[in-house]
Amino acid sequence: MSRLLEAVCALTMGVLVALLVWGADRGAVRVAWREGEMSGVAVVFVAACALWLVLWRRRTGRGPLAWSLVVLLCGAAVALVVAAMAG
Repeated sequence: MSRLLEAVCALTMGVLVALLVWGADRGAVRVAWREGEMSGVAVVFVAACALWLVLWRRRTGRGPLAWSLVVLLCGAAVALVVAAMAG
């Protein structure tokens, strides 16, 4: 069951990034971002990242170095989405 939930989290992250970066009108998304209407999407994205990280760590039993690497990758993905929305 946790592998299924892990896959759902990964799919959610991928779909959100794809929709926000490639599938949306950038001008409309920027306006919504500035007005705070995208906060729900940001919360879902960050929650999916965090849940995926916890489930992945639990399944693989990786050490602290892997935690740091995955947190860095999730942070980079969040930064990429924020940069795409702001710029």
